[in-house]
Amino acid sequence: MKKTLKWSLMMMLAVVGLTFASCSDDDDTPTVGTVEDVNGEFTGKMTYAKEAKEAAATGTTLELKVANDSIQFEKFPYQALVVELLGEEASKPIIEAIGDSLNYKINYTATMNAAKDSVVMTLKPEPLKIDAAGVEVTIEAEKTASYAVKDKNLKFTIKAANVKVGGIDFPGGWTPMDLSFDMKKK
Repeated sequence: MKKTLKWSLMMMLAVVGLTFASCSDDDDTPTVGTVEDVNGEFTGKMTYAKEAKEAAATGTTLELKVANDSIQFEKFPYQALVVELLGEEASKPIIEAIGDSLNYKINYTATMNAAKDSVVMTLKPEPLKIDAAGVEVTIEAEKTASYAVKDKNLKFTIKAANVKVGGIDFPGGWTPMDLSFDMKKK
C-alpha cells in the first residue's frame, strides 16, 4: 500500500509539473516594427565637420522630437554655423541675441526596410532661417535617415550647403558643412 501511494503521489506531481510547463506563455514571437515606432523624444549628439577630410569632428549634445512625419528641434545647434560664418569674436553678440531657442523642422517620409527592423526616412529639409542675423542656410539631405527599432537609435546627416546673408550669397564663398546626428530614444 505504501509503495502504491508513493508512486501515485509521484505520478500526480509529474502530471502537475508537466501541466504548468506546457501552459507556459513564453512563445517569444518577435514584434514587427512600424513607421510609427520612430515617433518620440530623442537625446544624443550632433557632430559637424567643415570638410569630409577633417579628422576630428566637433560635437554638441542636443534633444529633438520626432512626430507626425517631421523631426523637430526646439533648440537647433546653430552656433557652429554662425561661428564658421563670422568667426569666434564677431559671432558672440548674434549668439547672445538669438539664445538657445532657434526652432527648426525637417519633414520626412518613412518606410520600413525589407527585414522590418528599421525605419528608412527620406528627409525633405527646408532652409534654416536665422532672422536676427538675416541669414538663410540651405540645408540638404543626400542620404536617408534610419531608425533601428530594436536599438531605438536614430541616425541622419544633413549638409549646410550654402549660406545667404541678406538674400546675397555669403561673400568669399561657403564651404559646405556636414552635420551628423546620432540620437537615442528616451
